[in-house]
Amino acid sequence: MAWGEGAATVAALPLTALDGDEVTIEPHSVLGALLIVGFSQESGDQTRAWGHHVAEWADERSGGGTPTPPMHLPVESSATEDHMPVFSIVVIGEASRFMRGMFRRMMKGVMPAEVEGSFFLAYEDADAWREVAGVDDEAAAYVLRIDATGGICGRHAGPPSDEALAGLLDAPCSS
Repeated sequence: MAWGEGAATVAALPLTALDGDEVTIEPHSVLGALLIVGFSQESGDQTRAWGHHVAEWADERSGGGTPTPPMHLPVESSATEDHMPVFSIVVIGEASRFMRGMFRRMMKGVMPAEVEGSFFLAYEDADAWREVAGVDDEAAAYVLRIDATGGICGRHAGPPSDEALAGLLDAPCSS
């Protein structure tokens, strides 16, 4: 794990939402966001496991009060009572228009409606995504904690654990 990566940012990297809209990451929270990023079909097991782990962690900490919105984490912070958004990103790289549409429709078909808005595809700038995530094993899931400007303040590669998630949530961010 590497913390305090200051210069790395995801703010300008283009993504495609499951509805086909082109977007960029905007955390909408002073807490920033958590990104679960996969770079290959082999990383799918770990990225799905991270999604389940985050959901279970959020459920355990909701304390029977107001339920946490899907794909958000309750985080104690003096700066806000917001929930930290969690986004899943599949980096596909260059693909034909036909393959992009086919893959997007397939993903939309298997994605629960309540989390569709937190799932994105990266068709462009795959090398930039690899650099930002610090990829050295495309079969691993990469989880990035970003600040409100899209700057990287924490990284983890590999399967989920409470320790890894706590480390990401406690990572010092500049915002």
